[in-house]
Amino acid sequence: MTDEFRTEELLSMMKKISLNLTTQLEVYLRYRDMSGIQVYLLVYILRHHPEGTYLTELCHEIGVSKPTLSALIKKLREKDYLYFQENPEDIRKKKVLPTEKLLNEGEEFLQKARRMEAEIYSVFDGKEKEQLWKLEQKLLKQLSGMEHNENRQEVILQ
Repeated sequence: MTDEFRTEELLSMMKKISLNLTTQLEVYLRYRDMSGIQVYLLVYILRHHPEGTYLTELCHEIGVSKPTLSALIKKLREKDYLYFQENPEDIRKKKVLPTEKLLNEGEEFLQKARRMEAEIYSVFDGKEKEQLWKLEQKLLKQLSGMEHNENRQEVILQ
């Protein structure tokens, strides 16, 4: 098997993993009228930003575009799980915060997420998880660098 073909297989495998993870989110986390992805966003906020955060920060952290994240948050606001707090110094900056409803129901979401994560990663031992984490970080850094270079080139060409 050639190196070039192997690289193609690696990219294909990553896409398959991504699609399968999305499916698992739906299977494990779907809750009433919410998608698994919506619930996992709530889990992320509960774990990492229980005191709230800003849309731009969330976009960078979870790797989702602003329009996509805005649509997700809008749906979760309509379901009374999140709310916005305006910044008096800059009305364009709105802090995204969990509502009382989310804080009350959040433990159930967290438990479901922990069960899903444990099952997904049960195939790896501790050393393999650490190795996977390092490889993912390395690849993400490479992709970020490529994106940065592409954006710089677009500015130069304009």
